[in-house]
Amino acid sequence: MKCAGFYNRVKSLAKMNGKTLEFVAGEAGLTLASYNSYRRYDNLPRADEALAMARTLGTTVEFLVAGDGPNLRPAEKALSDIQAVLDGYGKSRGKT
Repeated sequence: MKCAGFYNRVKSLAKMNGKTLEFVAGEAGLTLASYNSYRRYDNLPRADEALAMARTLGTTVEFLVAGDGPNLRPAEKALSDIQAVLDGYGKSRGKT
């Protein structure tokens, strides 16, 4: 299945964000039946539908399609970066 990764990433991110697949599909202008039809027949949604799904899930189309690129929302990425700096600072303070 060439598109299985796309649908697995959508499902995982939806679950992580507390959203249902029906909600994600609806935000993309699809019914759940249409979404499932794409998945069942191993087809990707149209670009505008994939973009709407990505925005709903706080990620990029690139991540959904290929698994590449950032999969975090910008605010979550910023918090992750800040936490990494703080962790590094704490380690350096402990060694001094």
